[in-house]
Amino acid sequence: MRTIVDIDVLGDAVLQARITRWSVAILVAGLALAVVVGMLAGVGPRGLLDPWWWLALAAGSLAALPAHELVHAVAFKLACPGCRVSFGHQDAFLYTRTDGACATRARMVCVLLAPAVVVTGALAAIALVAGRPVLAVLLAFVHLSGSSGDLLMACETLRESACTHVRDTEFGITLLSDIDSDHEEAS
Repeated sequence: MRTIVDIDVLGDAVLQARITRWSVAILVAGLALAVVVGMLAGVGPRGLLDPWWWLALAAGSLAALPAHELVHAVAFKLACPGCRVSFGHQDAFLYTRTDGACATRARMVCVLLAPAVVVTGALAAIALVAGRPVLAVLLAFVHLSGSSGDLLMACETLRESACTHVRDTEFGITLLSDIDSDHEEAS
């Protein structure tokens, strides 16, 4: 397989700045949606003065961190049977890695997006069941904001049409192609 590009989430400062911009944009969108949902649900500013509400937001956001990485681990095990999963952190990043597991593009996109779907959905569902729609929106968007690196890697993977496989690496992912470049030029 030929390497198309390495996506270095942990060492590329330009990429980290892009992830930060995505994260901030997602948070701003979430805040705007929370205001709209609050107005539609008739939640006034007094509701925000409840310390339990803030505790629930903080607890839900913190609980999402290990849950997010555990969902990645399960997704890796399903997409790459037999891979060895480990966990780490660097600066503000928590991560799950397999150091070398390779999967088809579709499977790796599923691994990358699994926490954004599963954890975000669970957080929102719990808050909605508790009758807290604004909290549901904020928990969902705080988690999606923290998933911006995964979202960006999934987008880059899908955008690269020559990518057929993706390898997990100690620094991020490597996009690969099993299409022979000589064959590609001939066609």
